[in-house]
Amino acid sequence: MAEFLVIGAVALDRPIRLNGPISPGARLQGRTLEGALSGRLGGGAANAGVALVRAGHRVRLAAFVAADADGDTALATAQAEGLDTSLVHRRVGASPKTLVLIDPAGERSIVHLDADFAGLPQLSVPDAIVATDGLYVRGPYPGAELWAQACRGPVVAHWPAGRFKGPCDVLVASADDCNASDLAAPFAAGLAQVGARLQWLVLTCGPGEVTAYGPTRSVRVVPQPARVVDATGAGDVFAAGLLEALVAGAGIEAALAHACEWGALAVGLEGSAPTGGHFPAFRPVSP
Repeated sequence: MAEFLVIGAVALDRPIRLNGPISPGARLQGRTLEGALSGRLGGGAANAGVALVRAGHRVRLAAFVAADADGDTALATAQAEGLDTSLVHRRVGASPKTLVLIDPAGERSIVHLDADFAGLPQLSVPDAIVATDGLYVRGPYPGAELWAQACRGPVVAHWPAGRFKGPCDVLVASADDCNASDLAAPFAAGLAQVGARLQWLVLTCGPGEVTAYGPTRSVRVVPQPARVVDATGAGDVFAAGLLEALVAGAGIEAALAHACEWGALAVGLEGSAPTGGHFPAFRPVSP
């Protein structure tokens, strides 16, 4: 069992199952969770953290959650899933409302209602007693760099996350989130943001090829086909699988394959955080 820290959002997602794909002029019908806009556990930190817990690890979350009813529910659900929320702080104000629109193919569109992403709170200074074998920076909270410096193992971060300046070993990005200049020279763009410790920038393209760009070479992996039920949170689970393998000592090729396996498992589950699944821990192949 390894000790992980995940920095990012813990929230409630409100899923709506659509009867057709989103397109200009479309008139669609939707089916909500439990016949109402009920919430399910979500947020990037929770999505990744639950997968790591399901693989048998201990996971602490560092986040800020509103001191309201939705925040209470999100925290209680995270704790019920085995996540350590002792580093989650409560903040004033209301929880954001997030709609997750899921089309018949399982692809999702996310709508943040009346969201204000300005002025993220400052994380506390790391305590020496918090032992961390691996860190996933999903949310660019100010102060995340101090936790990255304190981590005794690999640091993986979501990219682009403009406020996080490293240190970082691996950046993970979806091609959909990158601009043309980033895609033209991915590793150089990542290096400019997080500094010389960077070893790889991993670029995903939905169900397609995954490429890890390094300073001297690139590594490509083609994921196995997967049955998609709900793609929500799959990118975070992919990053969690990548980090889990790196902490276990995997090279980049094996870590990418492991991450693709976790991502394929995640899209086959209903839900943002993979609360109903099992994720195999990385095991090196015997020579």
